[in-house]
Amino acid sequence: MYVDRTPSRYPRRGGPTCLTIVLLMVGIVAAYFLTTNAEEVIEAVIPTPTPEPTRTAESYALSASLYRRDGEISRAVESFETAIELDPTNVQYYIDLIRLLTLEGDAENALLWAERVNVLEPNNDEVLTSVAAAYLLNGERLAEVGNRTEAELQYQKAVDAAQRGVQINPNNADAYAYQAGALISQNRDNFTEAQDLVDTALAINSQSATVHFYRAIVFETQGYYNQAIESYETARQLNPAYIDASLALAYSYFYTDNRQRAILVLRDLIEVNPNNADAQDALGWMYFLAGQYADAEFYLEQAVDIDPNMVRARAHLGSAYYKNFNYDFAIPELEFAVDAYDQAYEAGTPLTDSTSLYFNYLGFAYFRLDPTLCYVENGPYQYNSEYLFNRVLEAMGPDSFRGQDAQIGLEECRNANLTGG
Repeated sequence: MYVDRTPSRYPRRGGPTCLTIVLLMVGIVAAYFLTTNAEEVIEAVIPTPTPEPTRTAESYALSASLYRRDGEISRAVESFETAIELDPTNVQYYIDLIRLLTLEGDAENALLWAERVNVLEPNNDEVLTSVAAAYLLNGERLAEVGNRTEAELQYQKAVDAAQRGVQINPNNADAYAYQAGALISQNRDNFTEAQDLVDTALAINSQSATVHFYRAIVFETQGYYNQAIESYETARQLNPAYIDASLALAYSYFYTDNRQRAILVLRDLIEVNPNNADAQDALGWMYFLAGQYADAEFYLEQAVDIDPNMVRARAHLGSAYYKNFNYDFAIPELEFAVDAYDQAYEAGTPLTDSTSLYFNYLGFAYFRLDPTLCYVENGPYQYNSEYLFNRVLEAMGPDSFRGQDAQIGLEECRNANLTGG
């Protein structure tokens, strides 16, 4: 069947359909709802995060103690510092931080915090004890680089702080010990008074590693090496983290001809404290003194990598390079050390048998690298051999061992100059 569908003579208009109108109305209503209830909708879709509880100073101090126990010293220091920032009136946080820094040999930061807490509570005997420890450590640091005048001032401040601590609390054993240590550092002839102080400290607290450490120093000063070793061992056992006790014990073993025991003590110390420059330097120097220069280089390089500003380690490393005929490497290390010791000498600190050795090594290193360096400072070099040898003769005298070596050096330079090198 055929159906005739005649097209409409009216074209279809382009206006909205009913469905479009309905959807548009729904959208308008939804937009109005969202606008008027925006906060409720946002909270429903993106809930407000629950704030984390703020950590307390006490929790940071606890973390610091745990880090210290686990040997994570830098994190322990950071946690103690944060605890102090959150609760700057709690002196115990300062005391714990200073104790940690002094055990680690960080004199400058220990002194920084000690002076702050001393202002906070100047009549607290535990505060005064930590202050004494910091001053004593800083004095040792200054004495090591030849600044004896400033070191003496630090030692006296340590004596004064410890003495005040004892006056406030006569049962503060560590205060007696630090006073004894500072007196010995001031003058080795103070051993009688120092002995009385450490004996008193030991009677008060026989379980203090600090007391046994300074008791050992007093014994060693008097030449009682076996008693000193026994006290160092006790200090180390009471506090395995007491680095100075292990270092002193190792040196005592080494200089009483128990070298293998000394090396084992230092290896144990480095295993627990691989980033301690003093331990690396001590072990390297012992290998040097034993004539094992390759092993010495290895540990001394570690020490300098850890602390490039340690004058002693730079001097030792330069000496090891020199003994291995590596003059190019030896010269910058020895120059660094000699510069520090030479400035101290100009300021009135005498050269010693040890420090004058580095002057001679540097003078011979110049000569063996290039004989013209005997008399002329050439290129990047700071000194010349003639200056260094004459400095040793001036400081040590021609009859000393170092003076005799310096005269040999001058003679070799003269001969090289006469023969044209």
